[in-house]
Amino acid sequence: MKILFLILFLVYNLFGDTNEVTQSWYYPKWVAKAPYNNPIIVKDTDSALGRYNTRTKKLDLKTMVKVHGHLCDGLTLGWVELSYVLKKLFPDEVVDRTDVRVVSKNSPCLVDAGATMTGARINFKTLSLDNSLAGGYIVARISTSEAYEVHLKQGIFPAAQEDLEHHIRDRRKAGENVSAKEIDRVEQMADDLIRKLLYTAPEKLLVLKKLKNYKFQFSTKDFGKRSDVINKNMPR
Repeated sequence: MKILFLILFLVYNLFGDTNEVTQSWYYPKWVAKAPYNNPIIVKDTDSALGRYNTRTKKLDLKTMVKVHGHLCDGLTLGWVELSYVLKKLFPDEVVDRTDVRVVSKNSPCLVDAGATMTGARINFKTLSLDNSLAGGYIVARISTSEAYEVHLKQGIFPAAQEDLEHHIRDRRKAGENVSAKEIDRVEQMADDLIRKLLYTAPEKLLVLKKLKNYKFQFSTKDFGKRSDVINKNMPR
């Protein structure tokens, strides 16, 4: 029996890690295995007119990547920030996605993270746009009126990456092409930031502020064009 157990253990360690979680081309193993990349637990309602589910579900970053379209530093930032603040709003660690309002910058990454993780939606007036928030969020629990603002600590987002991103966007707005080398460089910077976000304890990355007497105000004044497709036809 001990020999059989040892054989099974060796087989699992050699071949048991070939599942989709770690092997997908769009979700590297170093992301899947990151120490601070943990799923959140959510509950929702059953069917179009149903009551609360009797069971919960796990929502992970890989699912977010599928919904959003790609792994990027913005989506990862949203994942890290929202995971952190949702633990404060739901101390039992079960996120009720019928009970959250969110304010986000109009970023493809941050809005997708906000909507998918929390259930907040623009069409229900529970997800509001405010570009003054930059890379952070305001997240409020409807039933308790408790609200927090969360954002990165100063210096976490690399200045060189920010400068290069602005340079590429400005070139594209001017109708100019950008080189494959420039895109490769900014993507490598983004990967480096993703690693920092998922391999560092969130309390070392984030500023969390509880908001007293917060009043949610729905706004779409910062509607804009999608920014993560501007280079889709650029050469590799």
